[in-house]
Amino acid sequence: MVGVDVKIDVNKTIDQILNSISFKTKFNILIINKTGGMLKRVGTYNDSANWPIGDVQSDSVYQQEFDGNSITNSFSFAANYETEGGKYFQFVATWPTIGSRKIGLDAINEGGDGPAKTAWDQTNDSNDKAVNNSPYKARAFLTTKDSSVIWVYEVSQ
Repeated sequence: MVGVDVKIDVNKTIDQILNSISFKTKFNILIINKTGGMLKRVGTYNDSANWPIGDVQSDSVYQQEFDGNSITNSFSFAANYETEGGKYFQFVATWPTIGSRKIGLDAINEGGDGPAKTAWDQTNDSNDKAVNNSPYKARAFLTTKDSSVIWVYEVSQ
């Protein structure tokens, strides 16, 4: 697994950020942090494989490449992140052995693993997502580039 944390210009669009990154493995998770403070991972739910990203520095994009479960090439997990302003966001990513890929996003304002599990339980499709958790907002979507499938999560003020 390769993880890369790179400072960004918060005025860049997601397309500009994606075009500046090369993708080498089948699966990638990107967390784009435009909050001005750190996103601290405060919980996870690991149904299949383990959520691969820890804390995300302010005004940066963290890219994590991975291959999924070594036997089935699948994964299904979620993480709970806290902003420096005390607000929370949950990110969900799944590529199941049976079924279809999914992406999830929620804003349950509490720490720990419970909110990640709740968000994971409620995830049922691959549609784009957006939530407000004032003064922050977040969005999540799936995309592809260079033969890679990418789960993208952006949190901004």
